[in-house]
Amino acid sequence: MAKPRPSAIPWAGIPLIATVARLLCRELTLQNEYLREENRILKSRIKGRIIFSDDERSSLVKKAVAMGRDLMKAVVSIVKPDTILAWQRRLERSKWDYSERRKRKPGRPRKPREIEQLVCQLARENIWGYRRIRGELLKIAIVVSKSCIADMLRRNDLPIAPNRKGLTWHEFLSRHMDVLISADLLTKEIWTFCGLKTAYVLMVMHMKSRTVLLCEATFSPNARWMSQMARNILLVADELGIQPRYVLHDRDFLFSYSFDPALHAADVKVLKTPYRSPNLNAHCERVIRTVRDEVLNHLIIFGLSRLQNVLDKWKYSFNHCRPHQGIQQHRPEQVLHGLSLPEESLAPIRPSDVECTEYLGGLLKSYSRKAA
Repeated sequence: MAKPRPSAIPWAGIPLIATVARLLCRELTLQNEYLREENRILKSRIKGRIIFSDDERSSLVKKAVAMGRDLMKAVVSIVKPDTILAWQRRLERSKWDYSERRKRKPGRPRKPREIEQLVCQLARENIWGYRRIRGELLKIAIVVSKSCIADMLRRNDLPIAPNRKGLTWHEFLSRHMDVLISADLLTKEIWTFCGLKTAYVLMVMHMKSRTVLLCEATFSPNARWMSQMARNILLVADELGIQPRYVLHDRDFLFSYSFDPALHAADVKVLKTPYRSPNLNAHCERVIRTVRDEVLNHLIIFGLSRLQNVLDKWKYSFNHCRPHQGIQQHRPEQVLHGLSLPEESLAPIRPSDVECTEYLGGLLKSYSRKAA
């Protein structure tokens, strides 16, 4: 009886599609190994610094981000990871660069020299501020705005309001910090399947304890989302035992449609800062700078869920682990719950007795004593 002939190819029974895929993967692997070796040899022959154009930087960033972090470390050798991050931040800033649209025209012409001399004369002969001087000028049919009079006085080293002393912002905030909440919006460019997309982050902070109450991200901060965020602020404040009476924010139009009405419905008064005065909401602005410098500027983020995960971890570290100079090196949770700093220990401590807790891959660190 004749025996069956053995197959010449051991994997001939595998479907044709799997066979072709295996051959293609083998070819791609060989091609990648050859290109890496060729790139290494060519790079060793180049002396000095390699200069890239803007288009080359942009294309390298897109290709590196598409590979993922692990594969990027293994493949990319022409630049360092910090350089890729720096190009990423520059690419984000270039999206908002509208310098070509700026009008290079002179501003308003100054008032006649005679009017400025008259304003200075009234200021020297009387203890008047710029509002009072404007009233006197209107009596003699000279119409000048308050800001223009103030600029004239400043140019001539004269006080704009010598006899007026009102309540400063520092005094106001110190008297109302317990019931005051500040809010602001920041933007972050993140990668999606459609390319770079702008994400909006709502940052809300309790002024007295420096506790970040809310740090939520979205692609579309519409009226419905802003209204829900206002209700979330009140819910979180109620859980933490905070009774807000004032909410301070700038004049961004996103706050006007539904955010402010939702707060008014809960008997919370909204305080709006003047135009172009970010210093009047300095506490929240400083927190936004902190989250940028400590976390967002060091990460290439893909997707909104990843951005929210990063913000949640930063918020926990900020509220529970980080001491703040504005509250005498306490942590926000200590101020919020009336806790005090631990008493100084007289027992010697060794470096091995201190443990480090890391967040976001080591971007944020917190130190504490090991449990006995």
